[in-house]
Amino acid sequence: MAEAITAGVEIDALYVEPGADLGPVSHLVDTGVDVIEVGKGSLRKVLDLVNPQAMVALARQRPATLAEVVGAARERSRPVLALIGLQDPGNAGTLVRVAEAAGCAGVVLTEGSVDPWNPKVVRASAGALFRVPVVSEVDAAAMLSVAEAAGLGIVATVATEGKLPEATDLAAPSVLLVGAEAHGLPPEVEQRATIRATIPMEGAVESLNAGIAGALLAFEAARQRRGASGESGSWSATPDGPE
Repeated sequence: MAEAITAGVEIDALYVEPGADLGPVSHLVDTGVDVIEVGKGSLRKVLDLVNPQAMVALARQRPATLAEVVGAARERSRPVLALIGLQDPGNAGTLVRVAEAAGCAGVVLTEGSVDPWNPKVVRASAGALFRVPVVSEVDAAAMLSVAEAAGLGIVATVATEGKLPEATDLAAPSVLLVGAEAHGLPPEVEQRATIRATIPMEGAVESLNAGIAGALLAFEAARQRRGASGESGSWSATPDGPE
């Protein structure tokens, strides 16, 4: 809830159980947000959390449009992360979080993908869903046509026979295609790619989790942008983590 409020998401109502501490959101009461008292234990019955807090907010979605996301990618020279039929909420939420961390212009989920407002997606995104432009239920062919018309490259993640990510041009504005967990990208989508990238792997592993594959590609694009702008393209380990 704190992430949504900080991001400026409009809150319509607060549902609170007895004893809930309104301190962190007390300012919302002064703005006219409805505070609805419910019985103790009521929220557990309607939420999918094992141990929900004693307070939940009803917030308005802030949907973006495909034109807005593609336009931002072109203007800012950033990639769009496109999830093609991705159904696992953990992967989808992780990739929304990745999109923010790697500086993507937005995320597009095509038809057949999980609802981005699925509670598990929201939690896995760790608040990024409130800050990153996300478009859902988009026809894949229509998305590719809009991207091509805007001059964006189309980068497909493929299991074999693609170029190494570091050997491809990911610094230019592009759409990074991540396929469904079980079957990858549909042939008709892959065929429209201008670049095919394959993540090299050792051992007997056949493929990577969609969230990991998408993250590797998005951060490789970020690394290349830093190199193109003259910034350091490497990561150094510190006691507090990469910097």
